Amino acid sequence: MTINAGQGARVIVVGGGFGGWYAAKRLARVLPAGCSITLVDRVPYLLYTPMLTEAAGRSVSSRHIVAPNRTLPSRVKFVRAEVRAIDTRARTVTLADGTSLAADHLLIALGSTTNYRGIDGAEQHSVSMKTLDDARRVMTVAQSNVERASKTADLAERKRLLSVVVAGGGYTGVETVAAINDLVHDTARRHGIAASELSVTLVEPSKRLMAEMPETLASYGNKQLERDGIRVLLGVGVQSVKSDALVLTNGETLATGLTVWDTGIVPSPLIAGLDCTRGKKGGIATDSTFRAEGLTNVWAIGDCAEIPKPYAEGKFFEPTAQNATREGPLAADNIAASMRGRKVKPFEYKQIGELAVLSRYAGVANVFGMQFKGFFGFLMWRGVYLMKMPGLTQKAAILLDWIKLLFGRQHVSMAEGRAADRAA
Repeated sequence: MTINAGQGARVIVVGGGFGGWYAAKRLARVLPAGCSITLVDRVPYLLYTPMLTEAAGRSVSSRHIVAPNRTLPSRVKFVRAEVRAIDTRARTVTLADGTSLAADHLLIALGSTTNYRGIDGAEQHSVSMKTLDDARRVMTVAQSNVERASKTADLAERKRLLSVVVAGGGYTGVETVAAINDLVHDTARRHGIAASELSVTLVEPSKRLMAEMPETLASYGNKQLERDGIRVLLGVGVQSVKSDALVLTNGETLATGLTVWDTGIVPSPLIAGLDCTRGKKGGIATDSTFRAEGLTNVWAIGDCAEIPKPYAEGKFFEPTAQNATREGPLAADNIAASMRGRKVKPFEYKQIGELAVLSRYAGVANVFGMQFKGFFGFLMWRGVYLMKMPGLTQKAAILLDWIKLLFGRQHVSMAEGRAADRAA
């Protein structure tokens, strides 16, 4: 059946990540009262992904890095469902239960999935860092592996359980390996395991970490990770992944109890099946105002879109949270302007900088061309992301988590760890 969401123009936002969530929030302010707004997503919250590694490292509770969709304006109707298909010509969205939603304006913000780069076994035998479940699984497996190692007499198995490998040396990979390193060291101390027995490795195929960061800060980050006991392998890729080991392109095999995959993203798989023009990276090709090329009243933003920079010919906006949080409100404004026959505006945002946290008390930041590192870089990371977290309740809860962290991390039980293992 077809659901007509009411009289007046119907706007459907598909995807509740940063772009879609902020677009829906803005649409409630700028659309005429007769219009309807529907947000469709499979989870009932906005996940604040910049702090996902904090949750994986148990620095904050995973419950505190989400903004529930019930906090959106009441004008926004939220439909919790998996999207099965999208007809970009008819502007209809078909849900997993067969229900069809019809729109006058359709905003696609489906986000992205992990890029496994065709590596044999990577998807089957590793954990990505895209969802709350991913963060919880990394946390529970890392801690339960240390607990299991403390109880085994098999030396080879003990060594494997105390080994972690993170593939990918971008921002997420660096922050992930740092968070896990802090977590397993804390857990090891509780179980009487020497730090020298732990093995945490970061594998990056290029010649440096954090390609978007200035070389001086990337180099500092590399040294900080190594100072914390992390083995950093540059210029080395992953050839294959097994349930208990990785085979590297240099011929080395790393036994591991936990493999985390952070080698980039690709647009949501749904995009490949759409009737639309796609860009070089497989995303929906749009103009600088977010209009999908060759389609009427279809717009796209965020990780699933390839949006050209109006001030840099041939360049496109990176799929980052920093961009998506600003694309959403402008997309809403442009949809409203289009309804009224007014001029729409191009997206012209320039990023203010990049930040990364390297350990419990060290970080790097490049903000407005100024570079910061060490403890001040760490404080900047926490300050910036805390301010940007939606909702005062979430901000207060995260701040309290950080205060409690001064007295030590909480730890999970073996039962939780076994549950995470079964999900692997």
